[in-house]
Amino acid sequence: KKMFSVFDESGIFIAACHHCFALLAFLFTILISTRAKYPLAIVDKLLATYGKGSACAYNIECAFTKMLSNSSIGPWEHQLGFCLIVGAFHGHAHNWKCQLDWHLMYISRTGHSEGEGCEHIFLASYALASGT
Repeated sequence: KKMFSVFDESGIFIAACHHCFALLAFLFTILISTRAKYPLAIVDKLLATYGKGSACAYNIECAFTKMLSNSSIGPWEHQLGFCLIVGAFHGHAHNWKCQLDWHLMYISRTGHSEGEGCEHIFLASYALASGT
C-alpha cells in the first residue's frame, strides 16, 4: 500500500485525429515530474508517421511549446514545420496573447477541425465508466 503512495497520478494520455479516432494511447501511473514525457512521445510518433506539415492540438500548447523546443525532438519538429495549436474550446480559456498565437481560429491550415477530438473520445467513454 505504501509503495503506491509515491505516485501522484494515473490515467490515459491519447492522441486523436480530426475524425475523433484514437491514434495513440499511453496508460500510465506516473510521478508529476515525469508527466511531460507522454506528450513528447506522442509528438515524436506523429512526426515519424505524418512528417512534414502535420499539426497537433493540445489544451496547454502555449506552455508545451517551450518544452518541445528544448527537447531532443525540437529541431526535428521545427524542420518539419509541425504546427502546434490550442483547440477551440480550451483556447477561449487562455489569455488574449495566447489565443492570437495558438488558437486554431487564427491558423489557416487547420481546416474545419475544432481541435478537441480527445474530449469527444473521453466523453464517449463515460458511459463505460458507469459499469465499473
